[in-house]
Formats: sequence, structure tokens, C-alpha cells
Amino acid sequence: DKMLMNPASVQKVLTAPVAVETLGEDYKFSTSLYSRNDNCYVLKLGADPYLSSKDLKTLVKNINREAQKIFIDDRALDNKTWGEGWQWDDDMNILMPRFGSYNLDKNLIKLTVVPTKAGQFATIINPSKYPLVFFNNVVTSDKTDIDIKRDSAISPNTLMLTGSVSRPTVLYIPTVNLKRYFDVQLIKSLEERSIYLKDSFVSTRKATTDEFVQKNTHSIDLAVNDILKNSNNMVSETIFKLAGGKYCNLVSGTDSSGIKMFNDYCVKNNLDNSRIRISDASGVSKNNLVSADFITEFLKLNKDNEVLAKLPKPGEGTLTHRLVPIKNNLRAKTGTLKDISSIAGYLTTKTGKNLVFCIMINDMKLSGSDKKMLEDFILREAYLRL
Repeated sequence: DKMLMNPASVQKVLTAPVAVETLGEDYKFSTSLYSRNDNCYVLKLGADPYLSSKDLKTLVKNINREAQKIFIDDRALDNKTWGEGWQWDDDMNILMPRFGSYNLDKNLIKLTVVPTKAGQFATIINPSKYPLVFFNNVVTSDKTDIDIKRDSAISPNTLMLTGSVSRPTVLYIPTVNLKRYFDVQLIKSLEERSIYLKDSFVSTRKATTDEFVQKNTHSIDLAVNDILKNSNNMVSETIFKLAGGKYCNLVSGTDSSGIKMFNDYCVKNNLDNSRIRISDASGVSKNNLVSADFITEFLKLNKDNEVLAKLPKPGEGTLTHRLVPIKNNLRAKTGTLKDISSIAGYLTTKTGKNLVFCIMINDMKLSGSDKKMLEDFILREAYLRL
């Protein structure tokens, strides 16, 4: 089908293989610490989507207690922390957090709501110490039903909590200011070692004379698994920008450099991308327009691609509860947005035929479950009859 439609997260089967090819299958996300002169350090960020506060504490252990200043090289990605065409009303969606050089703790703030006495307001615990203001209307009760909203009219860090709670309940809130959250966690790590800096962290470029001290790394294999099986949007966008920056030989990765990388890949491999529009890596943007024909041609070209070999089977990831009877014959990526459902991948039929497929449903009337039931019906019939 040549009709242009929004593919949702199926788009990841297009962008992830190209990004990994550019970065290299042995690529590692890294956050590195360097020493500069006496009692000064440089922390070089790599936009590692798996960096945690615990990792940060481990790096800080290599800073001596006489440290006076810490510089941060934060140029891995540009300052645009959300994708083009992302929807403002997804601001509280933990599946669509902001992303950038200051990636930390999955860019989510962990809160715990703890019941007190029946009928009284619950207690909200914020161990991150990231500055948040709570309007707490959560009452201790015999059931747990908490609603949380951001009141941006007052401040992006003002949260309205309503409902009831019966047991300690963990909530996650997307971080609005990645740098501020990172700074708070770094200060906490330093103060735990009795290191109190007089000056704020200063942005800088790592110099060739800075001496390497220690680094924290995570394999790109984590990202491939997370993108294809769990449909992780933040990780998808991060590796696409990093790869684009490398491809275009830029200091900072950008959306446009990632898109140029993808378009050049299509031209090099004789894929006609003249009609499609790629606005982000993850498929979250409502501005993406791709045809089923293009996706199937891309999958056919990459049938032996090592990244796509890791597409989930039924019973795994977003296919955990779908098409399990044919789990040994199917590898696919799903996609879901409001009014949109999609699935694409590889199917081996009952008679042994190897097929490439893409189903995209952009429909406001059908429910999400009905769309997926239709997709599953089509794939079961294809398995049995083709």
C-alpha cells in the first residue's frame, strides 16, 4: 500500500538499524571523569540513557575531597529535549520523557505516596530532592486510586495529586528540567563525600590536556533490546541523535543530522524515500508519514540485519500477550498512539513461505483493542492460508 500514514512505533524498525550501523555494534554509551589542574574536574556526558544516580555516585568516589570546581562537557546532544510534533498533552506520559545530554535515571522522578491514618492526607516522599511543589489531596483509604497532574499555569514543577491510597505507592514523573535534576543528583553525591563546592557547575569543552580518571559505560545492546522489545522512545531518540552527530561529524547530535543520516542511507540503498516524512526516531511525532510499501521494502532489504534479528517474538515485550500460538513463526514490532495501531515484521507461514508484512491502522472509530484484534486476525490468516 502506497498510502502515507502515521506508523507510530513501527517507525523504530527503520531508524534503529541505521543508527546502530552508524554507531557500530560495539558502541558503548559513556560518561567520563577527567582531572584538570589542581582540584578541578571535568565530567564529560555521553547522553547515556542508562546512566543512574548510583553510577554518578561511583564516578564521584574518584573526586578528591579538596575539589574546588567541576566542569561539565554537555555537548553530546543539542538542547532540544522533545521531538518535533510531540503532543503537549503527553507531558506527563512516562513513556515519552524529555531526553538530552543530561539523561539520568531514565529522566523520571520517583515519588512514593505513603498512607497515614484513615481519612487523613497521605505523605509524599521525594528522595531525589529535585524541587517540586505538591498540592496534596490524596486521602488515606482502603483503596489506591491516585491521579497526578502538572499545573504548568503555576509552574512546571507544581503537581496536583488527588485520590486515595491504601498502601505505599510509587509514582514516576517525567523530569521537566534535565540539567537541574542532574545537578541536584551530582550535588547530593558530592555532599555524601563531604565535598562542598563554592561555585556552580560550569559548561566547558573537555581539553586534550585533561587527564582521564574513570568512566561509566553501557552497551548499545541494551538499547537495541529496549527499543525493539519495550519500544523505549527516549532510548530510540537518543541513539538516533548520537548517530546523526557522528554521521555528520558534529559536536552535538541533532534531529536534523539523524534524519540526514537516514535519508542518505535510503539513497545509498536505492530505497525511494521521496514521498515519506521522518520527523523523529521513535514514531511518537504525529508529523511522521510513511507507507506500508516503504516499510516492507526496508524490511526486505534488511532481512539479515543483526539488529532486526532481535525483533521480539510473541510472548516477548510488546507482544507478550499476542499471537503466542505462532511464536516460532513471527518476529515483529508493534506501534500504538491515540487512534493509531500498527505492526510490521517477518512471518513464516504454515507452508514455509517467508513473508515481510506491515499493517497500519489510522482510525478514530475503532478502539485500540479492536485494531489489534484485526491485526492479529490478518496475521493468523496469513500464517494459515498463504
